[in-house]
Amino acid sequence: MFARSIEGRELTFGVSGKLIMNAVVLYDHQTESLWSQFLAEGVQGPMTGVRMEMVPSQLTTWGAWTAQHPDTLLLDRGFSLFRADRYEGYYASGRAGILGERNRDDRLPTKELVVGLRHGNDVIAYAYRDLADALVLNEAYDGEPIVVTFDPDSQAAAVFERTVDGLTLTFKQGERGDGTTMRDAQTGSLWSTAQGVALDGPLEGAALAQLPSFVSFWFSWSDFYPQTAVYQPGGTPQA
Repeated sequence: MFARSIEGRELTFGVSGKLIMNAVVLYDHQTESLWSQFLAEGVQGPMTGVRMEMVPSQLTTWGAWTAQHPDTLLLDRGFSLFRADRYEGYYASGRAGILGERNRDDRLPTKELVVGLRHGNDVIAYAYRDLADALVLNEAYDGEPIVVTFDPDSQAAAVFERTVDGLTLTFKQGERGDGTTMRDAQTGSLWSTAQGVALDGPLEGAALAQLPSFVSFWFSWSDFYPQTAVYQPGGTPQA
C-alpha cells in the first residue's frame, strides 16, 4: 500500500499490464510514468527513480479484520469476487510466477511466505514457518528495536517499533498463547499483536508505531533483493 501524494502532486494509478520479475507494474495517469510495485519507485518516464511512500498494512483474513474493525466498509463491485480464490491452484503448485525465478536461492522453499523489511541496503526476510513457531520476535532492524508478530489463525504478520515514550519494551506471548496478544516485560501491559495497541496495564491506550513491510513469496523477495539476510531462529541472520 502506498501514499498517492508524491513530490507535492496527487497521482492516480492504473495497472499497466507489464511485469518486472513477476511483479505488477503500475502507471500514473498524470505523467504516464511506470512504477514498480515491488521496488516502490518509478522505473520509466518522468518519475524514474522517485520513491513511493509505503503505508503500513496487513495481509489477514476477512473474519479477523472485521472482528477488529466491525464498522469496515467493503468495495463490492457485484461480481462475487470474494466467494472463491482463483489462485488456489497456483499457491499449491511449485511454479514461480509467470516468468520463473531469476535468482535461485535455496535458503528457503520457493513458495515460502516471508515478511520482508528493507531500508537502504539493510534487507531481511522472516519466514512464516519461523514466525508461526515464535509468534512474537524481539529483534533489531536498521539499528532500532522492533517486534515481529504473527497470528497463526489469520496468518497475519506485523512489524512494530518497540520503543514507547523513550522506553524500549521486550515482549513475550500473551497468556492465551494464540498469537493475538503479547505482554511486555517492563510494565506487564497486555498488547494486541495485530494493532500494536496496549489493551490493559500501565500503558493501556499506548500504541506502537507500525513499520511498512512486504508479504511475499520467497522466490519473488530473493529475486528483487538477492542480498537479503534471512532470520535464523536462535542465531545470526543468514546472509
